[in-house]
Amino acid sequence: MAAPPVLLLPPPPRRRRRPPRPHRRPLLAGTPPPAWSGSPGASPRPGPPPLPALRTPGGALLGPGAAALFVSPPRLRGRDPPEAALVRQWVAFAEGELATAAAIAMGGPPEARPRGLQELRRGLAVLESHLSGRSYLVGDGLTLADVTVTCALLGPFTQALDPRPPFPALSRWFLSCVRLPQFRAELGEGGSPGVPRRGGPGQAEPPPQKSAAQLKKEAKKREKMEKFQQKQEKNRELQAQAKAKPSRARRELRGLRYETPTPPGCKKGRGDLGGRLGGLGGVQRPLGGTWGGPLPESYSPGYVEAAWYQWWEKEGFFRPEWGRSLDTPNPRGVFVMCLPPPNVTGTLHLGHALTVAIQDTLTRWHRMRGVTTLWAPGCDHAGIATQVVVERRLLRSRGLSRHQLGRDAFLGEVWSWKEEKGDRIYQQLRRLGASMDWERACFTMDPKMSRAVTEAFVRLHEQGLIYRSRRIVHWSCALRSAISDIEVEKRELGGRTLLRVPGYEEPVEFGVLVAFAYPLEGAGPGEDSELVVATTRLETMLGDEAVAVHPEDPRYQHLRGRYVVHPLTGRRLPVLHDAFVDPQFGTGAVKITPAHDGTDFEVGQRHGLGVAEVIGEDGTMVNVPAPFQGMPRFRARSALLETLKALGLFRGVTENPMVVPICSRSKDVLEPRAVPQCRSPKELGRAGAPGRAPVPLQGRAGAPGRAPVVRSLSGPGRGRGGAAVRRGDLRLHPAGQHTHLVHLDGTTSAPPLTCLTCLTCGRDWCISRQLWWGHHPAYFVTINDPRVAPGQ
Repeated sequence: MAAPPVLLLPPPPRRRRRPPRPHRRPLLAGTPPPAWSGSPGASPRPGPPPLPALRTPGGALLGPGAAALFVSPPRLRGRDPPEAALVRQWVAFAEGELATAAAIAMGGPPEARPRGLQELRRGLAVLESHLSGRSYLVGDGLTLADVTVTCALLGPFTQALDPRPPFPALSRWFLSCVRLPQFRAELGEGGSPGVPRRGGPGQAEPPPQKSAAQLKKEAKKREKMEKFQQKQEKNRELQAQAKAKPSRARRELRGLRYETPTPPGCKKGRGDLGGRLGGLGGVQRPLGGTWGGPLPESYSPGYVEAAWYQWWEKEGFFRPEWGRSLDTPNPRGVFVMCLPPPNVTGTLHLGHALTVAIQDTLTRWHRMRGVTTLWAPGCDHAGIATQVVVERRLLRSRGLSRHQLGRDAFLGEVWSWKEEKGDRIYQQLRRLGASMDWERACFTMDPKMSRAVTEAFVRLHEQGLIYRSRRIVHWSCALRSAISDIEVEKRELGGRTLLRVPGYEEPVEFGVLVAFAYPLEGAGPGEDSELVVATTRLETMLGDEAVAVHPEDPRYQHLRGRYVVHPLTGRRLPVLHDAFVDPQFGTGAVKITPAHDGTDFEVGQRHGLGVAEVIGEDGTMVNVPAPFQGMPRFRARSALLETLKALGLFRGVTENPMVVPICSRSKDVLEPRAVPQCRSPKELGRAGAPGRAPVPLQGRAGAPGRAPVVRSLSGPGRGRGGAAVRRGDLRLHPAGQHTHLVHLDGTTSAPPLTCLTCLTCGRDWCISRQLWWGHHPAYFVTINDPRVAPGQ
């Protein structure tokens, strides 16, 4: 049987027996380091004791780090090889740098101690930087690294460092470690083992006497610290007094309120009860009103503004009919303005206050000039924002989604929420004193507004200004709806990054380029039997329709007219030669997925490829082979990677800077999808797919199958906004404002676009939204006919 290891320690210093102390000194109180003598009777000499040695059957292990690693339980050495390597590095750091610097700083020659203390502080700075935001040195639990470094710092923290070292994270970690049961079992509740204490028999040799200069320096330091603490205490007392006793202005504003009873709609001081109170010693004002209480010494907005707006509103001062009849034309003219409707989901902020003040000034100025004036208020239903807010509230309170609740019941919840929260904005506008005609207030989901939206939609469609076409759109799988380009937030990634995605418990990896091989059909002897492509969205490879290379790339000239075979579906994919491919990117060969990439969609249109959709509206895989059918898109990404590895087709992963499009509403990673949507052309001569007429909306009553009239704006109408900017008729502020446009393939425009570029660009706007809360001017009718393909 093998002999157990024996730990050889240096002999302890000779000590005299002393009576037990009633309690131990706290750990961080500290005393100067004791002198160590190598053998009994020897003269004390400063410095650390010699390193312990662990003698084993195979030899001896020198140093505390080696000994600790040998005798420690496996759970303290790290859970896996990378963690174990980090533990060994920290143990070596504690033994080689911290322990050496601490020994010199506490027990070295006097001329070397400042240098040792400087090196010790450098080591502590390294620990402070590493422990910022961490609880332990390695992993999420106590390891031998924490034990070794803590033991190396016991002496410095109790002997050499200031009472409050400028290392908050390190101090927090150190105190957490020494308070653990594992440490308390050895150190006791408040002391450090092996450190003699002052003031009793058995005390170790006292430290050497300090010089007069050292004592003077310490006295000055203590004096400065006392003054600083007194100043801090005085500041705390002043702050407490300021909180307990508000300022005079605040006391006046808090106490001065208009409390004279005034019925709603009555003039201030003219109400029945207010008039009677005003006659009993009240102060008479030039307008004839009376107030029953004392006037404020300084201006108090709440006192001055009270009760006035209700009287203005009741008297109808803000209505265009006030003082005249609308049947008779006003020779001074008419001024009508609509309030840009704020969203019903929010509250007014400082920007609203600024614009309302300007608009109110214009309205009151025209009204004072005798012009028939109308400022119409309103509120926007905020389709996406309101639906998201109500759906989150429903999920939080009842644990149901809108699909589980049903369309009609969900719309009832939205209307209830609107009635509860919608009046808040109107009350804020009244507090601002906005002179609006509240009898003409409109909500964008009122029946008359819905009729107007439907009528406008029909007219624009008949004029060819709205058409339906299948193009790539930004799709939010969380909302199950298309969103506009201005609702896309770009997230720039410098490389591999883990992002949180709604609906996924674990973070999803982005910013990497995955390379895999497509087998080449009919590969001959001596010829490469595969074509390697790279992609940032591996899950879309199930919908690939082709592989493209640059026509002048010499590496792929032999692939003209050839095909590759899809390893999972068995389909033959043609090898295209198209100039859009960048030969320097990746392998110079790119996969073409027309249904889920904007650039690939255009390539597919040029080469007549199909549009196979493999990601559904809810973000799950559709029209794909098992086991990927119904799998969430990012889980399918991981499963496809493992499948390609099993098939021997995986060729590696590299970091790739990219831009990830994020939905500003749901914070979901947007998915490019080719779906039929209603669009508004910015260049009407280009409406629809290239070379095709736009697809009309079928089945509208009164115009069955009628195609829209498409008018070209290639003449004077095209680019009128850009021409107006160039001539100076329209000025943009601030001048030269730039913005990056996030494309559907995740890239950004280069160079950055200006507002002028946006005015002259020809991309058609997608105006469709797949929302339950909002207007529905057009409907899709499904015909139960097997001869009609789904979705047509």
